[in-house]
Amino acid sequence: TQTQYRNKCEMNFGYQHEVDTSGETVKMIPAVGFMASGWSGGVSRPHMLANIPSEACAIVDVVNEFLKDSPTASYDSKAHRGLWRVLTIRTSRRTQECMVIIMHAPPSGGLGAKDKTDDYSQVFESEKARLVSMLTDREIVVPERDYKVSKKGENGEILKTDDDTRGMSESPTRIKVTSVFFQEFEGVSNPPPEHPVQHAYGKTSIQEKLGKCIFQISPGAFFQVNTEGSETLYDQVLAKVKEVSPNPKDTLLLDVCCGTGTIGQYCMKEGAVGRVVGVDISEPAIADAKINAEINGFASSDDSQPFDRTRFIAARAEDVLAKELKKESTTTNVIAVVDPARDGLHSDVLKTLRMKEKIQRVVYVSCNPIGSLVRDSGLLCAPPTKRYPGRPYYPSTAQPVDMFPLTPHCEMVMTFDRLPEQSDKKEC
Repeated sequence: TQTQYRNKCEMNFGYQHEVDTSGETVKMIPAVGFMASGWSGGVSRPHMLANIPSEACAIVDVVNEFLKDSPTASYDSKAHRGLWRVLTIRTSRRTQECMVIIMHAPPSGGLGAKDKTDDYSQVFESEKARLVSMLTDREIVVPERDYKVSKKGENGEILKTDDDTRGMSESPTRIKVTSVFFQEFEGVSNPPPEHPVQHAYGKTSIQEKLGKCIFQISPGAFFQVNTEGSETLYDQVLAKVKEVSPNPKDTLLLDVCCGTGTIGQYCMKEGAVGRVVGVDISEPAIADAKINAEINGFASSDDSQPFDRTRFIAARAEDVLAKELKKESTTTNVIAVVDPARDGLHSDVLKTLRMKEKIQRVVYVSCNPIGSLVRDSGLLCAPPTKRYPGRPYYPSTAQPVDMFPLTPHCEMVMTFDRLPEQSDKKEC
């Protein structure tokens, strides 16, 4: 799918700038959208962006209608004043579910409030209820859109522009909001994934289908933003795992930065491995991973007890990885799959991957292939040092996956295999 593929969209509250023929701003309208022109340029409607699903545009239309009559104000990120901050929309076309999360400043005023003009305490609860009602009282009509997609050549030249791309991705005509959350945050940047949310309506999570698995997704949990692209990505990982798991029942998959447990359980469902240990810093994601293990038939046990098929730990990978591998003294075949954030792997994680020679293959899923992957590859493959002992790896395969069509970004699945014990040092 080339269009409307994002299952998660985050947009800022702000103001749309109405300009006259000379380009001067004559009116500022409260609205939610993307800051296409930066912090000072106001927000722009997402409707003309081909990668945004029409369901998200429908939610934006409702919120903008709410803002027209609201006595509350959009948040000003420069002055740190106002109330409404960020709108997050998570959708699944496969399960027909939609979650809406509204982040806001304290009703009494943001960090920049100097007087009582930013105090919305008297109207906050009633405005919350009105917004929830507008989002949930009935199915929301999905708008028609006229976005265009330009196809570019190798040198960036435009080869073709499609005037009507609605047929490129099936879009529903109506959408039903199944979950609504609010999140109060006073900080100046972004809250951590475990920052509390307040449940206001409906279910407390949404579900998504990937391959033969079903996954629960909570408000703060990480999940790949392209569902169909995720299946392509995970199929690449699955193939690399199967290559070195001739006896799946005796194979352990070490799922580092596992999120909601998707990669490990995807591989288990396909019979590639017998057990999974997943580690992630996000507590909401690990809570989902444990529930997902039950949903998909892989009962997860308590962290401190011996486990049957899966175990998921909420912690920094560098703090627990070595300890978890010590528990696997009888396991003969260990495969590591790592899927870190853009910053890449912590140095202690790389050290553990080097030192634990029971790991013969590392499958590295990178969202930053020209940055952190380059650095981490060097540390995995360099000759042994005091800091990074153990036999090095060598890169055996690399496969880019276009997870973000219509953008310059892609994911990379790179496979690293352990050098044989008798390898000439020159191979390092």
